[in-house]
Formats: sequence, structure tokens, C-alpha cells
Amino acid sequence: MPYAKGQSGNLKGRPKQTEEQKSQKEQFQRLLKSSTVEALQSIIQIASDRYNKDRFNACKYIIDKAYGANTAFLLDGTEDTAPTVIKIVPYGKENEDDEAWAWEQEWNNAPDENEDE
Repeated sequence: MPYAKGQSGNLKGRPKQTEEQKSQKEQFQRLLKSSTVEALQSIIQIASDRYNKDRFNACKYIIDKAYGANTAFLLDGTEDTAPTVIKIVPYGKENEDDEAWAWEQEWNNAPDENEDE
């Protein structure tokens, strides 16, 4: 049976908490707030450890909390905005006349997809 427009499906609302539940919730909140500094220090320590497998997540968490989860960083014009080019060189293949370098010639001569914009 559908509900009337603008009418809640839960007419009684959220159940009231008992005094014991309120007390437990307040105690839990105090405990969380008292350990915030230590937790943040632990996250910073993980982010600083270059061999920790959770480093990326720790860095992402810190940035999300500091600037917002979906914040785009605006460039002020002082940064180098040129694209980073990564050249993959097969081990022991330093001669550019080798067939392994044919893909590089194709890549350099390929038309740029963004030229029309």
C-alpha cells in the first residue's frame, strides 16, 4: 500500500532512547573525541612511512579531511602544467634502430586527439 504524498512511512518516528542508551552514546562520543589526536598522529605516521602498504589511503584521508573529498585543486599559474612523459625502455635495448622502438615513432607521429578543441 503506497503512502500519501508528503507522508512519512514511519509514522511513529525514531524510537526514543532509554537513559542508559543516552549515557552509553555520550560515553562513546567522549572516548572518540579523547583519542582523536592519537589517531591523527597514527595516520600521519602511516602516510610518512614510504614502505607502508596503507600509505596511499592515509594520504588520501588526510587530504580529504583537510580540503574536502571532491575538491579540485586550482592551479595559480606557478606550477609546471606540462604533461609528464614516461618512456619505457626495455632492459638492454638502448639502440634506437632496434625494432622495439617502432612504437615510439608511431606514437610521435600520431595525430593529437585534442587538436580540434
